[in-house]
Amino acid sequence: MNKFKTLFIITAVIDLLAVVPLILFAFNPEMMEEMVFSQFPGINDAGKEALELIHYVFGVIGVSMLLAVLVSVNIKVKESAQTAAQILSIIHMGWVLPDWFNLFIGNAHPPIFFMLLSVASVIALLYAWKKGEI
Repeated sequence: MNKFKTLFIITAVIDLLAVVPLILFAFNPEMMEEMVFSQFPGINDAGKEALELIHYVFGVIGVSMLLAVLVSVNIKVKESAQTAAQILSIIHMGWVLPDWFNLFIGNAHPPIFFMLLSVASVIALLYAWKKGEI
């Protein structure tokens, strides 16, 4: 379980599960209406367009993080893999923390299940950084 490859694959699977809703929103307007727009009663068309753009941008960022983790799977040098795990954990923390802040202050946030999945990927990357082996 200490192998970088295993930890990066676990992170990639978790990232895929966390990004799937953002990708589905782009292809299913009814899902976007039910899960996002319903949280903002009285939202106008300009607001809907802005939220769609935000979800599109987050989807692209999520897919980019997933691709970065998948590229890291093939790293064969321990120091390089540790550096990749460190950088990816920082990026993933930037992805995770705003949702948890919103939860604690009472604002809209993703489902708790997806938030916990995202935390698990951060933990796997931090563990890889400190204890990973080739």
